[in-house]
Amino acid sequence: MRHIDLNNLLTQILADDAGKKAKARLLRAHKKSAQMQPAARKAHTGRNGPNKWKPIKDLATATVGPKCWYTEVELVGAPLAVDHYRPVCDYWWLAYDPENYRIACPWANSSEHNEVHGCAGGKGDNFPLLAPGLRAKGKNKLRVEKPVILDPCKAADCELLAFQTDGRPVLNPVFAGNAVAVQRVEESKILLNLDHPEFNSKREQLCTIIKDDVRAHEALPEGSPERTTTRNRVATRLAPKAPFSTAARFYLSLHRHHEWVQDILDAA
Repeated sequence: MRHIDLNNLLTQILADDAGKKAKARLLRAHKKSAQMQPAARKAHTGRNGPNKWKPIKDLATATVGPKCWYTEVELVGAPLAVDHYRPVCDYWWLAYDPENYRIACPWANSSEHNEVHGCAGGKGDNFPLLAPGLRAKGKNKLRVEKPVILDPCKAADCELLAFQTDGRPVLNPVFAGNAVAVQRVEESKILLNLDHPEFNSKREQLCTIIKDDVRAHEALPEGSPERTTTRNRVATRLAPKAPFSTAARFYLSLHRHHEWVQDILDAA
């Protein structure tokens, strides 16, 4: 999970004519929705909502890449979706608010069986809160909520995750004594399918690739063009649009005793 600066992203993508048009459509839809009774509102949002928030998804993915904000899996030609971080079923008034949007893959957004835990993973309409569990009734009250699910748009949440060499996501050891951090990471691993076997396998492969690249670099003559090529290849794996870039950073940090590796980590 890599931090997405949502305020900066929205400012960027909503600035031009296409963005202004998309924002205006959302505002009109919200005003119309607010005048409806709950049952009619739910049905109307289900029918019309996706067409209203799809332009935001398209603008966002064009800027930050076709990557799930939760799992960091890259989907090219596959169905990324707008996930409402706070689900519409409990927060109808955030249905058309782009600050509530997270770009998500089907594994994170929908129920998908996870072999590791033997249960259904995927966020769906789940949105558990930490004690006392009081759910906000308006946008100005959101700051008092304490969500369990990790939010890629909060840097502090992203820092809670680390990755083992076998690809499994774990609690960052820095927070080992923090019971709340433990709970949030463990539940998010299931609710967001972060621990899905397919993702674990791809991260494990990434760990091996990075290790092989470091070894190849060290075996090459100092100053050779091939060393520069290898360094550039390693650096691209940490780029914001690269799949599993946060895991790549963890795996590369295992080799930070090499000065050139530390230089890449500092620049990323």
